[in-house]
Amino acid sequence: MTDKRYIFVDVCWTLFYSNTTFDFLDFAVRDRRYQRLRRIGRTWIGRKANVLLYKLFGYDRLRTRGLHYLAGKTRTELQALAEQFYSLYLVPRRIEQVWQMLPAEHLVVVSGTLDIIAKTVAEHIGAEAYYATEMLYDGEVFTGKYRDFLLGKADVLPHYNDFDIITDNITDIDLVRHAHHATIVTYNNKSRWAAILPTDINATFIDTEQTKY
Repeated sequence: MTDKRYIFVDVCWTLFYSNTTFDFLDFAVRDRRYQRLRRIGRTWIGRKANVLLYKLFGYDRLRTRGLHYLAGKTRTELQALAEQFYSLYLVPRRIEQVWQMLPAEHLVVVSGTLDIIAKTVAEHIGAEAYYATEMLYDGEVFTGKYRDFLLGKADVLPHYNDFDIITDNITDIDLVRHAHHATIVTYNNKSRWAAILPTDINATFIDTEQTKY
């Protein structure tokens, strides 16, 4: 623990207009079976079914099956792909209002994205640490499996006494409740945020005109 005030920052739809896990898979995978999976996942019924499975069983079918197509790649190969993805895809999609307010120190990436993406983002913004979904390896070879972090973000709380947070995720409400200050990136859902924020939370909103996909 430390007495420094850290700034927790999310990645997807907070630093970038991107669902970075699936955008990375789209960037890295050329298998036609994956492309078929993505087409199904983009349909209304595909999205609803996946959300229902995740709510009931904590099982993200689309992400689990999608990551299978990276199995067999080495850690080095995947990290190189993540760096290319960052430079070619993410940088043009930066949310400038957020980037302009990022401090120069005490940043901590706390995101449900893949750890190779979180690591790359952390290095580029000078973050001191990152917490993300852990990709699992057999030696140096990715198995296609992962340890989910999307619903485990509150596990970082015992390690930090004092922090601010920048996020768009309503599922980060447990972190927001413990933050000194929260910067919330909204996507036509400001009223929903306002309804769940405790009255004593010091919050700033960044309203976007984008639509999540």
